Amino acid sequence: MLFHLVKKDFLLIKKYFPLLVALPFIVTFLIMIQASHMTQESQILGLIVFILSVTFTVFMLYQYVLMAEMKYPKAEALLCATPYPRSLLVKARYAFLLLMFAYCCVAYNVLALLFVKIQYLTPSSYLITLLLSVILFGVYTPVQYKLGFEKTKYFFMIVIMGSPFLLTLLIKFNIKPDFMGFSAMPMFVQYLLLIVAIIAVLFISINVSIKIYSKKELL
Repeated sequence: MLFHLVKKDFLLIKKYFPLLVALPFIVTFLIMIQASHMTQESQILGLIVFILSVTFTVFMLYQYVLMAEMKYPKAEALLCATPYPRSLLVKARYAFLLLMFAYCCVAYNVLALLFVKIQYLTPSSYLITLLLSVILFGVYTPVQYKLGFEKTKYFFMIVIMGSPFLLTLLIKFNIKPDFMGFSAMPMFVQYLLLIVAIIAVLFISINVSIKIYSKKELL
Protein backbone atom coordinates (compact mmCIF):
# COMPACT_ATOMS: atom_id res chain seq x y z
CA MET A 1 0.00 0.00 0.00
CA LEU A 2 2.81 2.41 0.86
CA PHE A 3 4.43 1.75 -2.51
CA HIS A 4 1.29 2.80 -4.38
CA LEU A 5 0.97 6.02 -2.40
CA VAL A 6 4.59 6.94 -3.05
CA LYS A 7 4.06 6.07 -6.71
CA LYS A 8 1.09 8.46 -6.67
CA ASP A 9 3.39 11.36 -5.74
CA PHE A 10 5.73 10.53 -8.61
CA LEU A 11 2.78 10.27 -11.01
CA LEU A 12 1.67 13.75 -9.95
CA ILE A 13 4.92 15.16 -11.28
CA LYS A 14 5.37 12.79 -14.22
CA LYS A 15 5.41 15.67 -16.71
CA TYR A 16 8.40 17.03 -14.80
CA PHE A 17 10.19 13.67 -14.98
CA PRO A 18 13.06 14.97 -17.16
CA LEU A 19 13.58 17.75 -14.61
CA LEU A 20 13.37 15.21 -11.78
CA VAL A 21 16.16 13.17 -13.39
CA ALA A 22 18.39 16.10 -14.36
CA LEU A 23 17.91 18.52 -11.46
CA PRO A 24 20.31 17.03 -8.87
CA PHE A 25 23.01 16.73 -11.56
CA ILE A 26 22.49 20.30 -12.76
CA VAL A 27 22.34 21.81 -9.28
CA THR A 28 25.42 19.97 -8.03
CA PHE A 29 27.43 20.81 -11.14
CA LEU A 30 26.48 24.50 -11.19
CA ILE A 31 27.11 24.98 -7.48
CA MET A 32 30.47 23.23 -7.76
CA ILE A 33 31.47 25.55 -10.61
CA GLN A 34 30.40 28.59 -8.59
CA ALA A 35 32.34 27.31 -5.57
CA SER A 36 35.45 26.31 -7.52
CA HIS A 37 37.45 29.22 -6.08
CA MET A 38 36.55 28.44 -2.48
CA THR A 39 39.54 27.88 -0.19
CA GLN A 40 37.85 25.14 1.86
CA GLU A 41 39.37 21.71 1.84
CA SER A 42 37.76 19.42 -0.74
CA GLN A 43 35.79 17.28 1.71
CA ILE A 44 34.20 20.32 3.39
CA LEU A 45 33.47 21.86 0.00
CA GLY A 46 31.83 18.65 -1.18
CA LEU A 47 29.67 18.52 1.94
CA ILE A 48 28.53 22.13 1.52
CA VAL A 49 27.70 21.59 -2.15
CA PHE A 50 25.84 18.36 -1.42
CA ILE A 51 23.76 19.96 1.36
CA LEU A 52 22.73 22.83 -0.92
CA SER A 53 22.05 20.44 -3.82
CA VAL A 54 19.81 18.19 -1.72
CA THR A 55 17.94 21.14 -0.19
CA PHE A 56 17.33 22.78 -3.55
CA THR A 57 16.42 19.59 -5.43
CA VAL A 58 14.11 18.02 -2.85
CA PHE A 59 12.30 21.28 -2.10
CA MET A 60 11.73 21.97 -5.79
CA LEU A 61 10.24 18.53 -6.42
CA TYR A 62 8.22 18.60 -3.21
CA GLN A 63 6.76 21.93 -4.28
CA TYR A 64 5.68 20.46 -7.60
CA VAL A 65 3.88 17.63 -5.77
CA LEU A 66 2.00 20.06 -3.53
CA MET A 67 1.13 22.32 -6.45
CA ALA A 68 -0.22 19.32 -8.39
CA GLU A 69 -2.37 18.31 -5.41
CA MET A 70 -3.82 21.81 -5.23
CA LYS A 71 -5.18 21.43 -8.76
CA TYR A 72 -7.39 18.56 -7.58
CA PRO A 73 -8.62 19.58 -4.10
CA LYS A 74 -11.33 16.90 -3.95
CA ALA A 75 -8.91 14.09 -4.82
CA GLU A 76 -7.43 14.18 -1.32
CA ALA A 77 -10.82 13.67 0.29
CA LEU A 78 -11.63 10.83 -2.11
CA LEU A 79 -8.30 9.19 -1.36
CA CYS A 80 -8.99 9.35 2.37
CA ALA A 81 -12.34 7.66 1.74
CA THR A 82 -10.52 4.60 0.39
CA PRO A 83 -9.07 1.87 2.65
CA TYR A 84 -5.83 3.87 2.86
CA PRO A 85 -5.57 5.26 6.41
CA ARG A 86 -4.45 8.86 6.78
CA SER A 87 -1.41 7.77 8.74
CA LEU A 88 -0.21 5.83 5.70
CA LEU A 89 -0.71 8.87 3.47
CA VAL A 90 1.55 10.86 5.78
CA LYS A 91 4.19 8.12 5.89
CA ALA A 92 4.16 7.94 2.08
CA ARG A 93 5.01 11.64 1.90
CA TYR A 94 8.05 11.13 4.12
CA ALA A 95 9.04 8.06 2.11
CA PHE A 96 8.91 10.20 -1.04
CA LEU A 97 11.27 12.72 0.52
CA LEU A 98 13.70 10.00 1.61
CA LEU A 99 13.68 8.48 -1.89
CA MET A 100 14.49 11.85 -3.40
CA PHE A 101 17.40 12.19 -0.96
CA ALA A 102 18.66 8.76 -2.01
CA TYR A 103 18.49 9.78 -5.65
CA CYS A 104 20.50 12.94 -4.89
CA CYS A 105 23.16 10.70 -3.34
CA VAL A 106 23.31 8.62 -6.52
CA ALA A 107 23.51 11.73 -8.70
CA TYR A 108 26.35 13.19 -6.62
CA ASN A 109 28.36 9.96 -6.81
CA VAL A 110 27.90 9.76 -10.58
CA LEU A 111 29.25 13.30 -10.90
CA ALA A 112 32.14 12.47 -8.54
CA LEU A 113 32.95 9.53 -10.80
CA LEU A 114 32.97 11.72 -13.91
CA PHE A 115 34.66 14.87 -12.59
CA VAL A 116 37.89 14.91 -10.59
CA LYS A 117 37.07 18.21 -8.85
CA ILE A 118 33.95 16.70 -7.27
CA GLN A 119 35.13 14.72 -4.28
CA TYR A 120 33.51 11.58 -2.91
CA LEU A 121 31.88 12.08 0.49
CA THR A 122 32.30 10.06 3.66
CA PRO A 123 29.35 8.19 5.24
CA SER A 124 29.23 10.82 8.00
CA SER A 125 28.77 13.56 5.37
CA TYR A 126 25.72 11.76 3.98
CA LEU A 127 24.33 11.26 7.48
CA ILE A 128 24.91 14.93 8.36
CA THR A 129 23.10 16.02 5.21
CA LEU A 130 20.25 13.61 5.88
CA LEU A 131 19.94 14.89 9.46
CA LEU A 132 19.78 18.51 8.29
CA SER A 133 17.21 17.53 5.65
CA VAL A 134 14.93 15.66 8.06
CA ILE A 135 15.13 18.56 10.52
CA LEU A 136 14.16 21.01 7.76
CA PHE A 137 11.33 18.88 6.41
CA GLY A 138 10.50 17.57 9.88
CA VAL A 139 9.60 21.09 10.90
CA TYR A 140 8.02 22.16 7.63
CA THR A 141 5.80 19.14 6.91
CA PRO A 142 3.63 19.28 10.07
CA VAL A 143 3.22 23.03 9.55
CA GLN A 144 2.23 22.43 5.94
CA TYR A 145 -0.38 19.86 7.01
CA LYS A 146 -1.70 22.33 9.59
CA LEU A 147 -1.82 25.51 7.51
CA GLY A 148 -1.92 24.19 3.95
CA PHE A 149 0.30 24.90 0.97
CA GLU A 150 -1.06 28.38 0.25
CA LYS A 151 0.01 29.71 3.65
CA THR A 152 3.40 28.01 3.63
CA LYS A 153 4.45 28.25 -0.03
CA TYR A 154 6.71 31.24 0.63
CA PHE A 155 8.86 28.99 2.78
CA PHE A 156 9.92 27.30 -0.46
CA MET A 157 10.95 30.64 -1.95
CA ILE A 158 13.00 31.51 1.12
CA VAL A 159 14.83 28.18 1.04
CA ILE A 160 15.46 28.21 -2.72
CA MET A 161 16.59 31.84 -2.77
CA GLY A 162 18.52 31.53 0.47
CA SER A 163 20.60 28.51 -0.55
CA PRO A 164 22.80 30.37 -3.08
CA PHE A 165 23.08 33.26 -0.60
CA LEU A 166 24.38 30.82 2.01
CA LEU A 167 26.98 29.54 -0.42
CA THR A 168 28.09 33.12 -1.11
CA LEU A 169 28.58 33.72 2.62
CA LEU A 170 30.60 30.53 2.95
CA ILE A 171 32.80 31.66 0.08
CA LYS A 172 33.21 35.19 1.39
CA PHE A 173 34.06 34.33 4.98
CA ASN A 174 35.80 31.00 4.28
CA ILE A 175 33.60 29.23 6.83
CA LYS A 176 34.49 25.65 7.67
CA PRO A 177 31.51 24.03 9.36
CA ASP A 178 32.28 21.40 11.98
CA PHE A 179 28.85 19.83 12.30
CA MET A 180 27.86 18.57 15.71
CA GLY A 181 31.44 18.89 17.03
CA PHE A 182 31.94 15.24 16.12
CA SER A 183 35.45 15.48 14.75
CA ALA A 184 37.06 14.43 18.04
CA MET A 185 34.72 11.48 18.54
CA PRO A 186 35.30 7.92 17.26
CA MET A 187 33.65 7.34 13.89
CA PHE A 188 31.37 4.64 15.28
CA VAL A 189 30.03 7.08 17.88
CA GLN A 190 29.51 9.74 15.21
CA TYR A 191 27.53 7.37 13.01
CA LEU A 192 25.48 6.06 15.91
CA LEU A 193 24.54 9.53 17.22
CA LEU A 194 23.65 10.78 13.75
CA ILE A 195 21.48 7.74 13.00
CA VAL A 196 19.70 8.00 16.36
CA ALA A 197 19.09 11.73 15.78
CA ILE A 198 17.70 11.10 12.28
CA ILE A 199 15.34 8.38 13.53
CA ALA A 200 14.22 10.53 16.46
CA VAL A 201 13.44 13.56 14.29
CA LEU A 202 11.56 11.43 11.75
CA PHE A 203 9.59 9.63 14.47
CA ILE A 204 8.53 12.87 16.16
CA SER A 205 7.72 14.69 12.92
CA ILE A 206 5.75 11.78 11.42
CA ASN A 207 3.66 11.35 14.54
CA VAL A 208 2.96 15.08 14.82
CA SER A 209 1.97 15.18 11.14
CA ILE A 210 -0.31 12.15 11.57
CA LYS A 211 -2.08 13.76 14.54
CA ILE A 212 -2.59 17.00 12.64
CA TYR A 213 -3.72 15.33 9.42
CA SER A 214 -6.06 12.93 11.23
CA LYS A 215 -8.03 15.87 12.62
CA LYS A 216 -7.96 17.92 9.42
CA GLU A 217 -11.26 18.54 7.65
CA LEU A 218 -11.05 17.86 3.93
CA LEU A 219 -13.16 19.37 1.17
